Amino acid sequence: MTDEELLSLNRLGFIPGPKESEEKYLQRVESTKSAFLKLGEEAIPTSHWEWVEKKLCDGFDFIPRSLPAFYSNRALALWQGAAAWVERDQILAIQLRTAFKKGSFLGIYSRSEILAHEAVHAARSAFPADIWDEYFAYMTSEKPWRRVLGPIVRSPWEIWPLLIFCILGPFMPLFFLLASLWLLLGFCRLIQGHLVLKKAGQTLFKKGFSKEKIRHILFRLTNDEIQKLAKGKDLLEEPTLRWQLLNLYLRA
Repeated sequence: MTDEELLSLNRLGFIPGPKESEEKYLQRVESTKSAFLKLGEEAIPTSHWEWVEKKLCDGFDFIPRSLPAFYSNRALALWQGAAAWVERDQILAIQLRTAFKKGSFLGIYSRSEILAHEAVHAARSAFPADIWDEYFAYMTSEKPWRRVLGPIVRSPWEIWPLLIFCILGPFMPLFFLLASLWLLLGFCRLIQGHLVLKKAGQTLFKKGFSKEKIRHILFRLTNDEIQKLAKGKDLLEEPTLRWQLLNLYLRA
């Protein structure tokens, strides 16, 4: 695959995974594009993507113009506004509740913010699940407090212990203490994550990269690579499609 072809697909949100071969990568691209075309008129209108495209282009250097996304309430829990359907490291579709057709859900989340958030997950779908997916996804938020606090929850199950402790608290005060400790643990982990990303960015900044380019590079790195940069270590190049892409950013 030529550099030009790879860059073109990359800017559509098709980022090669760490161990993804060229053959598997192209199969994923074609499968996703096929799913997008099959949606036809059911796909979310292009006008609903305008703000999202600008946000993602500026922040992460991609525009998801072939991402299958649609409106439907089917299979969503009452509290769910959206869901990303992923199978075998591939995004199958992004589903938004029909209420988002009007622009927001419960007056809390905007359609643009949810689309941007899920598009970030889709772009990194070929990466092994790691702590940075939520950090990157919440960087697209319109609200500063959400960009900072959003990644405190990394997995849905982490909410349940807090809810259980709060429900049992009135019957046994010890559970309120456990709830406080659970929150404290989450905040400590959250702060540590922000510091690691900041340090990794500082390492790239010292190498002469602009703030904009730094985010583009970090977005395409693995957990181990981000941790190494945070410690000031150099990245080890690998003979993979992803590193062919990374070199185009690192040497630009």
